[in-house]
Amino acid sequence: MGFVVGASALALASALSTGPSDAKVAPRDAAVAALSDAPFDPGESAAYGPRAFLYGGNEFLPAPGRAPSSAAAIETGPAEPRERELTATVMPGDTLGQILDRNEIPRQDAQDAIAALKRVFDPRRLTPGQAVALTVTADETGVISLSRLMIEAEPGRRSIAARQDGGKFAADEEHDPITVEPMVFAGTIQSSLFAAGEKTGMPPAALQQLIRLFSYDVDFQRDIRQGDSFEVMVDHHSLPDGTLVGVGEIDYAALTLSGVTLRLYRFEDRTGLVDYYNEKGQSVRKALLRTPVDGARISSGFGMRNHPVLGFSKMHKGVDFATPIGTPVYAAGDGTVEKAGPWSSYGNYLRIRHTGTHATAYGHLSGYARGIHAGSRVRQGQIVAYSGNTGRTTGPHLHYEVLVSGQQMNPLKIKMPSGRKLAGEELRQFGKLRDGMIRSYASLSGNHRVAEIPAAGPAKTR
Repeated sequence: MGFVVGASALALASALSTGPSDAKVAPRDAAVAALSDAPFDPGESAAYGPRAFLYGGNEFLPAPGRAPSSAAAIETGPAEPRERELTATVMPGDTLGQILDRNEIPRQDAQDAIAALKRVFDPRRLTPGQAVALTVTADETGVISLSRLMIEAEPGRRSIAARQDGGKFAADEEHDPITVEPMVFAGTIQSSLFAAGEKTGMPPAALQQLIRLFSYDVDFQRDIRQGDSFEVMVDHHSLPDGTLVGVGEIDYAALTLSGVTLRLYRFEDRTGLVDYYNEKGQSVRKALLRTPVDGARISSGFGMRNHPVLGFSKMHKGVDFATPIGTPVYAAGDGTVEKAGPWSSYGNYLRIRHTGTHATAYGHLSGYARGIHAGSRVRQGQIVAYSGNTGRTTGPHLHYEVLVSGQQMNPLKIKMPSGRKLAGEELRQFGKLRDGMIRSYASLSGNHRVAEIPAAGPAKTR
């Protein structure tokens, strides 16, 4: 018995000695030790995590509520409240409450901080890998409280909940300055416009804009040929360290198909309406889009075909676009939803009335965008549904129809009515803006700021 007691005493003395130890530290003891008066080693903290035991002192601090030994109290005297910075990484499935609980934050502090933070940031938008920075304080008795919580909501924007003098938490945000400068991209198409744009490093948002702008006049399945080319000038939004945080609207775009160049310019008219116009001041906007999805491949055209499910020849009264399930589907034009729900072999079906004679229909959908139902108003380019594999299909795709006076017409060949044409003073103002854009683009590309395929990166204007 004496031998056992003696061995235990030796083990305890070893665990409390000044040298390294493999003794396990309870999570709460570790949190208090991290807030002790011992020297703080950022490198060691990063190695062991936010609740690690930080060596560097020769005493073991008790957990909250456990009185220190009288000898320790005599040696050190009353301790001043100490602050420490902790950083937690959001893991899959984490909630903000769980993160605060893991880091020993008192429940009331956690609830108050989250309630305040909701004014500037939705905690449900946490994503794995995000950092949650915590400032915690321990008083002389070892009681921990939360002083500040900060989340990098997005690059250059931080959402904060901080304790005020009265003890309550208040929310605020910090924003890094954003620089806006034009960036140009250009490339030669080998297979598709989408692939060519990706190779230049064009941001996906700008690439989607480009495809949508030309979708009024271009059949991307049949009109694109190897050797065709494109040019784009778009505003680049970046942080002081160069991090891209977004792109603005395209200012100028050109697409050369089989030697014929189509140019588009962004222009704001006297009423404040922004639209895109060709070189003559004619709006490129048509009543209906020919392609209601981005970058999709046509898998079945309009006309007679051997039906893949029924096994006999049957008229195909629409165009099928091969798309992964969940691909956004855009309203082909302004209008009112006539039907949104299951319908015959179409599966989940959507029909939009645009004019007294024109309507569009979308079949085999996986679902509908929020707020889409019979009677709802939609705008051209608005996401109204998502492609799927419902109804009579052999694979995921979108079935698209244009109906004129109730009859299905070929969406790729039907003549679409043109938009407005500028005149008078507006046309003169447009001419000045058009010529200025051409000079700006030429200047940037002439200074080797345009990326030509197969160059690896984007064409930067810096």
